[in-house]
Amino acid sequence: MDRSNLISRAEEISEAARFLADKLAKHNQPEPTFEHGLPPALRSDLEEADTAAMSMCLKLTCLLDEFRDLLTEPSKHLSPETRNPSLSIFPIVRLKIHDHVPEEGISVPDLAKKIKMDENIVRRLMSHAATYHVFFQSRPDYFIHTASSQLLAENEGMQNWCLFGLGETMPAAFRIPELLLENGYSEEPKDSAWSFNNSTDLPVFSAVANTPERAAIFSKAMAWHNRLPGFSPKYLIDHFPFNDGETTVVDIGGGIGHISQALASHNPSVKCIVQDLPEYVAQGKQMLPTELESRVRFQAHDFFQEQPVKDADIYLLRHVLHDWSNTYARKILKALIPALKPGAKIILNDRVIPGFGEAHYLLERESRDYDLYMFTLTNAQERTRLDWDHLFRDTDPRFKLMHVYKPEGSILHILEVTWEG
Repeated sequence: MDRSNLISRAEEISEAARFLADKLAKHNQPEPTFEHGLPPALRSDLEEADTAAMSMCLKLTCLLDEFRDLLTEPSKHLSPETRNPSLSIFPIVRLKIHDHVPEEGISVPDLAKKIKMDENIVRRLMSHAATYHVFFQSRPDYFIHTASSQLLAENEGMQNWCLFGLGETMPAAFRIPELLLENGYSEEPKDSAWSFNNSTDLPVFSAVANTPERAAIFSKAMAWHNRLPGFSPKYLIDHFPFNDGETTVVDIGGGIGHISQALASHNPSVKCIVQDLPEYVAQGKQMLPTELESRVRFQAHDFFQEQPVKDADIYLLRHVLHDWSNTYARKILKALIPALKPGAKIILNDRVIPGFGEAHYLLERESRDYDLYMFTLTNAQERTRLDWDHLFRDTDPRFKLMHVYKPEGSILHILEVTWEG
């Protein structure tokens, strides 16, 4: 049994890397250098010329992959955007196999009997899932829980996140090439890859709302996703540009008001108006703590229509514009203009995709994965800093993007925009 620890494993990686560098030098090939992006892949003729180098490449890849797996949070092992373990997770979750694996583990024959399924397919599903850390295979035909599978079994939200991502988003994403070849590019939500894959003229949110089971999966998945540590309201609250004295914040698309509640609880001089569709407003009113009733109120409002609250200090759009293409994002911003006083702030709390060389490629990859998910679902997009600049410029040049920053630990950036009309 391998009992090496972190340090000894790191030393083994270092030794393998030195061996490979020596082989590169022997074959007059330059050693790769790493900055933010990936260098070109090693030439295949190195492997053909030197079997020892080929074996070391494979060994080094395995060592590094083990390191990455070890340092990856359990929830990330189960997330559709991380290494795409769709074939491992989706059958396990859909068939609820994880519910039948006791903490002490179970043999494949016993598990097959419990779930009344063919032993051969159970063995194959479990063995595949074990390669993605969903389960641990302690001996032939015997599987026990990992932190990932325990988290999956205990967390309904995560189960639904996997079901929606792997059952709805990923199949639609595979239709993107076909969609673009047949219909071209569109910024209309109803023309998305999801709608194309589901043979409907309805945008995803409308179509899912008409199917109770899918609607429940979607709402629970989003609720879980928005509670992940990187989406915590604390990052926004701790860096929110509060004014001196009383501040009125209009929380546009604020759902049931959890962000406004956090803002008002943090700063007693803040008053919030939460705007969303009537069903969310009604739910938010019922859940509002009594002590905040004087400083948080709700208003039914369609953010594509003219903003009814005039001359507020701050208009907040948290994780809203990423749901919409530029065409519709401009409509949302233009609907604010009649209400804005000179110097009013528009605060966005949204992703900013790193530009070239601004972050490690894995961080950029995650943001760009989400960009393609948004394109898949609604023809929407995540945006780079330049994309945000262009969005405000093209909407109205009186919108000035003043500051863009990301609190440490946060997934979302804070974008401060001033209205100079």
